[in-house]
Amino acid sequence: MASTSRPAEEGGSADKANNTADYDALFKGSLRGLLQWAQFEALWARLRAAPDGWYVRDFKARGIPEQPLSSQAFLQFLDEAEDFLRKRHREEYCGFIYLDDLEHPSFIKVFDPRKMGSACGCGGAVQPRWTISRQLPRLADDGGDTGGRNRKDTEGGSSGGGWLRRLFGG
Repeated sequence: MASTSRPAEEGGSADKANNTADYDALFKGSLRGLLQWAQFEALWARLRAAPDGWYVRDFKARGIPEQPLSSQAFLQFLDEAEDFLRKRHREEYCGFIYLDDLEHPSFIKVFDPRKMGSACGCGGAVQPRWTISRQLPRLADDGGDTGGRNRKDTEGGSSGGGWLRRLFGG
């Protein structure tokens, strides 16, 4: 989704830095998972009831949003994301959405149900498909947020290898 320039905020760069630090702490912190579709539906209903002020970071797109989505754009995102998730996961259970607070969420990780990683953890960190947050998102850092590619890949180096490259020092 396209983003526009971020307007000036009260408090200036210190507020922006704190907002970004909050995102980092939540991204790397402990979250609660939704296991049932009924929990997902209740969460989506809460989000639809308060559509203002949400940042949506799409990990398949380059860059990060500079401002929250408009209410209309956020509601459209929720519809499209729900359609995507239901098509990708036709099971009775959920298990691919994690959030900071079940009743009053401010940070949500939504994973692609078909790209949750392996049980052995050999493929490295699995990044979410989207984050939905009240906090300004950040670009990748050393937290494994590289889209399933190693750091050389994201810096223009050779691609491929993944865990084998790390294992054999490539």
